Amino acid sequence: MRNFNVRDVLVGACSLAAGAALIAGVPSAARAQVNGVTPTEISIGAIGALTGPLAFIGAPGRDSLSMAFDEINAKGGVCGRKLHLDFEAASSPAESIAAAKKLVEEDKVFIFVLASGSTGAAAAADYVRQVGVPTYNLYGSTPIIRNPFAKNVFNGAVVPVEVSAGALIKMFSDGGYKPKKFGILAGTYAFPQATLKAAEDIFKRDKADFTVEQFDIGARDFTSQLVSLQRQNVDSILVLGSFSEAGFAIKQAREMGMTNIRWVVDGSAVSSAIVPILGNADGIRGYYNAPAFPGQTPATREFEARLKKFLGSVPQGRPSIYDLIGYGSGYVVAEAIQATHCQLTRGNLINAWSHLKDAGPTKRGGLDVTFPESYTPTDHQGVYRIGAAIVKDGKWRVYRVINKP
Repeated sequence: MRNFNVRDVLVGACSLAAGAALIAGVPSAARAQVNGVTPTEISIGAIGALTGPLAFIGAPGRDSLSMAFDEINAKGGVCGRKLHLDFEAASSPAESIAAAKKLVEEDKVFIFVLASGSTGAAAAADYVRQVGVPTYNLYGSTPIIRNPFAKNVFNGAVVPVEVSAGALIKMFSDGGYKPKKFGILAGTYAFPQATLKAAEDIFKRDKADFTVEQFDIGARDFTSQLVSLQRQNVDSILVLGSFSEAGFAIKQAREMGMTNIRWVVDGSAVSSAIVPILGNADGIRGYYNAPAFPGQTPATREFEARLKKFLGSVPQGRPSIYDLIGYGSGYVVAEAIQATHCQLTRGNLINAWSHLKDAGPTKRGGLDVTFPESYTPTDHQGVYRIGAAIVKDGKWRVYRVINKP
């Protein structure tokens, strides 16, 4: 819509001498278009997978950001403007880079949001550092997104892999359990590989006995990997993969007689969707990037009700952690914009974001479902806390909060 209006002005100026008054207004309108701000709207662009094995990340990101922006807009928006989300579907690295370039260079959004998993976020990381657009990484955990440090890139609820790997390993000892030999079952794609390296470093440092087996994305048959782990007499297994991958792996292990295993799964598997796959998921542990699981608190129950109303129905396995993070992140975006004192340039936004303290939904009347985010000019990781979660009576529950290990 904004491109159409500016182009009309330019065409009119060329063809009508009487268009001089309109031409005089073009420079300010063009400048507004460049940074994604008009007198009535602020454009935020986001990318994420909406189909394929990583759609469980992208679809919640799109939906929950949209819901948060709708709530904010219903209360008057930010700086007298409505927040508008432009979402581009992207799964592969090539698609992610193309989508990022479209949003930044053609659509000229004010803020760019990585609502993709580590694969897409890692692919776009160098590009956003180069162009300097204010970028908010919601879900990617791989080091390439954070290193080298860039003043325009901000990381939210998903902690660095060194933090999440340390938290996962600590969960094996909860309740007095004493592992003798660890097995790691890891996907070969970006997110699990980053966590795998961090976990291996910790195990080596602690001189723990461990072994590693790997699988391709979307795997359903884990026979060879599980046979190897069984032969090596592991009594504790860390699964680094999605809820479907972890669910089928654990189910298959039980069918093979591997019943006395302590299972710990990473954040992408801590989903209610893993419960129907297993039937009995009680005792499985994993980390959660929020202080409570959906349904555990009044705020998370209200969130589920609002999401159901917003979508019409809630798909199986949702709300997920990606819904909660997307919702909370939408409010952080609003708070960062407001912190510019409505001097809406990208430079002002980056500076304001770098000084946010305890940002999150509650400051603007939203639901308390995420950890608050704080930033400094030299540390753009907004959160270092993780919820340790366990399945009890068929439901996930956060049973303690782990600060940075």
